[in-house]
Amino acid sequence: MLMTAGQSAAQAPMGIRECMQYAVENSTKIAVEDERQSQNAINRRDAWLNAFTPSVSASSGVSYSSGRIPDPETNMYSTLTTIQDSYQLYGEITLFDGFNAINRIKISKIALLSGKESRQAKEDDICLNTIQQYCSYTYYSQMSALAERQLNNASLALQKARREYELGSKSQQDVLEKEVFEANAENTFAEYNALKNKALMELKSVMYYPAADSLVVDTMVNASNAAPISDAQQTALSAVANNSNTVIAKNNMEIRRIELNTARWQLLPRITMDANWYSHRTTYPDNKGASISFYDQMKMHEQKSVGVHISIPIYGRLGKFSNISRKKSDYRIASYEYDERCREIENAVYSAYDDAESAEKSLQAAQKAATLNQKYYEAAQLKFDLGTISYIDFNEVYNKYLESQAKYYNALYVYMIKNAVVEYYRGTPYLEQF
Repeated sequence: MLMTAGQSAAQAPMGIRECMQYAVENSTKIAVEDERQSQNAINRRDAWLNAFTPSVSASSGVSYSSGRIPDPETNMYSTLTTIQDSYQLYGEITLFDGFNAINRIKISKIALLSGKESRQAKEDDICLNTIQQYCSYTYYSQMSALAERQLNNASLALQKARREYELGSKSQQDVLEKEVFEANAENTFAEYNALKNKALMELKSVMYYPAADSLVVDTMVNASNAAPISDAQQTALSAVANNSNTVIAKNNMEIRRIELNTARWQLLPRITMDANWYSHRTTYPDNKGASISFYDQMKMHEQKSVGVHISIPIYGRLGKFSNISRKKSDYRIASYEYDERCREIENAVYSAYDDAESAEKSLQAAQKAATLNQKYYEAAQLKFDLGTISYIDFNEVYNKYLESQAKYYNALYVYMIKNAVVEYYRGTPYLEQF
């Protein structure tokens, strides 16, 4: 029972929101952004530690020596073996480095914010692609279902015509027309079914869904209301200030500005402070009585030092000046890119509003045409069943009906996508729209 319940839950239809959530949760692009954010957090921690804590190191060594040395009292050579072990503790801290450490903290903070925006931008792209492929699959599902219903009707009409032919009320020509229409309906259904299966595979691809697993999609969606075109200017201003792409470009420009300031400060001296402690002891394995205790030797050989060092750049083959020039150029490039992102977002907002308005008008026209063609088709279907119109005339009506339905469903999902884009620029993420 538990296994059956688990399989039923796994096969539960996924709506458009569930598809987007699945895509975001399983996207490798999002996983990469999460790892980069972890790296940014580590860089921020390192920046704080480098700015306000010293570096401390300890070392220890052991040396062994053995050889003949002269005895000053007897002037005779004797063999002497010694073992010496040493201990050192060293610490260093930077007092002033042209605000390089402080600026690294600022850069790491901005990098964290940019990483968050970059993740959001990737999520938005994934959601939009999922919406588009979801609508494509839903469109072909609707058309496939419509073609299947028509195929069933054609099969029933053919069966009826054959029975009436057997009874003598229909001619062979009537039966042949019904057979031709059923064959065309079967071909139309096969084409739309193939396109539906292809759209399902593409939906799985953008969702990062296993291709071999079954995916059941809930194709019942409600199109959102169109956004008023009058607030396009306000939306453009808000999008330029808050859209992830412009925020990332602005943060990148700020990082380049901080790097330029850092490069300028590197012309000043660098001041560091260090402290050192050192001691060692010597033991004589062949004459243990000559060895002094460990504590006494450590105190006797102990060395301590504290120093402050200043490093003044005098001539470095103009390397620092070249670095400043490069950082100036990087800052100008970043500012140009930020201006370009702002223009792109502003143009995209106005285009989105125009597309949404056009999509709404197209939907209204397509809906009206679909309704009229459906009524005309139903009347023609009745006449065709009665044999009062030819197959050629009825097939022409059917093709117009099918075309009008296709245009209606296409206009419906285009309308939904365009409105979703408008709402996105107005500040509502795709996941919150459905």
